[in-house]
Amino acid sequence: MSVISLKIFEQYTLEDYFSLIDSVDHLLEKENHLIYIPKGKILIVGDLHGDLETLEKILEKFFKEKFDYLLFLGDYVDRGAKQVEVINTLFYYKTHFPSKIILIRGNHEDRTINRQYGFYDELRHKFNDHHKEIFNKYNKAFSKLPLAAITWNRIFCIHGGIPEGLEDINVINSFPKNQITIKDSMTKQLLWNDPHERGGMFKRNSRGVGIKKFGKTAFMNFITLNSIRYIIRSHEKFKNGFKEFFDGKLISIFSSHSYFSKKNSTVIGIIEKSGNIKIEPI
Repeated sequence: MSVISLKIFEQYTLEDYFSLIDSVDHLLEKENHLIYIPKGKILIVGDLHGDLETLEKILEKFFKEKFDYLLFLGDYVDRGAKQVEVINTLFYYKTHFPSKIILIRGNHEDRTINRQYGFYDELRHKFNDHHKEIFNKYNKAFSKLPLAAITWNRIFCIHGGIPEGLEDINVINSFPKNQITIKDSMTKQLLWNDPHERGGMFKRNSRGVGIKKFGKTAFMNFITLNSIRYIIRSHEKFKNGFKEFFDGKLISIFSSHSYFSKKNSTVIGIIEKSGNIKIEPI
């Protein structure tokens, strides 16, 4: 299958959009909060934030190079120029390749956040009198997105960071479902927490109440308890699109060009069938 043309969405009626969202909603309802990814070649994508051009490049690479899985780490909407187009494209491919396309939740897949940072306004512009109804439908689907993924070779993939108090990643499957606005502390930390090189355990994060920064001691304790080799996350932009923490055991990637003025400033991650990790510009 090749990358679809956006013209397909130009022909969509409001009912077609509702049907697409409902189809993804039903698929996500069956998925665990913690997704297990079997052995295969995996392409991993950081924040997109409405960057359709980059998404199209990623999809072309996925099909051309015959990856087995395509894992997105969240933050599909808000801030960028093509938020609705990005989420619709992702939902379209999710319906066609439900086991190969893995969409996990970012902190912007939250009704309170995407009401403020652009998604609601774009829907209001595109759907006029029906914008509130479709806004609620999207967020109902977002509330069912998985929260994390673990690969066959013990690489843990999340949007934000490790939560304080979480000792066993399997407990993620028991986190509350259908939180349109995230209130559960553990879920919130998975989507919002950040690493910091200075300090050992957890400390307050300026992002907001209940959000933490985690240091090397907390990180090493977590990966040791869960037999994790590496963690790949997104959530923060860095000069060259990625940054390594804690002796390279944590890799943070960012994939949206919307935040940068120069080329080769955003990246994707690749896990080879051998288990090796590569970071490439996109």
